[in-house]
Amino acid sequence: MRYVRPVLRVLLGALFMVSAVAKLFAIDDFELYVFSYGFFSLNFTYVLVRLCIAAELALGVLTALGWWRRVVRLLDLGMLLFFSLFLCYASLVGRNESCQCFGRLADLNPVQSLLKNALLIVIALLAFDKGKPVQHCKLRAWLTALIVAASLATPFVVSVPDSWMFGPEDARYNKELLQETVAERNLDGDRYVVSFVTPGCPYCRMSRQKIGSIASRNDLDTTRIVYIEPDDIGADRFLQLTYGQRPLILMLDHGQTVATFHYRNISERSIVDFLGKD
Repeated sequence: MRYVRPVLRVLLGALFMVSAVAKLFAIDDFELYVFSYGFFSLNFTYVLVRLCIAAELALGVLTALGWWRRVVRLLDLGMLLFFSLFLCYASLVGRNESCQCFGRLADLNPVQSLLKNALLIVIALLAFDKGKPVQHCKLRAWLTALIVAASLATPFVVSVPDSWMFGPEDARYNKELLQETVAERNLDGDRYVVSFVTPGCPYCRMSRQKIGSIASRNDLDTTRIVYIEPDDIGADRFLQLTYGQRPLILMLDHGQTVATFHYRNISERSIVDFLGKD
């Protein structure tokens, strides 16, 4: 085991780092997955998923280096057990889609991820010995602080939370064609969230999921959430109305535009306050 443990530590650390990087480059999917459970607000979800990535990245580096073995082993096991409990919950409530453990690199459902975590827990138990007390470790402490700080900053720099980057803004659209479309589809008699989307557009799909999760989490009236595709009003009119922007999301109060959104600046609070009015 004297020679096996370092190999196991590097393997475990590398898996953590690969998992963190894979989540980071598929962070939209990871955000939607976490938000879809309805535990956290949309803005808090943006921060939470980046903190999860940062923790996994920092632990991966420290595990591979073999530093602070007792503490790092406890943190590794704690993280694996926490995510395993979450996966048990996901499985019990019937969530069988990919849990985003490895982003888009591997499509693992909760049961498969539980088996993976069980194997990683065994590796974590075998990979660490007690370790000898480290003397004169100021340099290691400073390097550890640097690793943690860099890991914490990385997901926020590589992918700045949408709520930090995008605020309310006026989208371009053809107002005359919008009024015609709203009148034809009887959307001028109440408050509606109307989304112009196209099939095959990944951001349109994610917008549907995000708005659907907002509605489910806040028990909104889904009859006042309307999606319009090119086939519904004709491809030419759709293109002329949206100027090619999709998704184009509008909050309409008796036919009048109150606010506009695209995928990145969807505001949960704005939608809830708007549709929740009497």
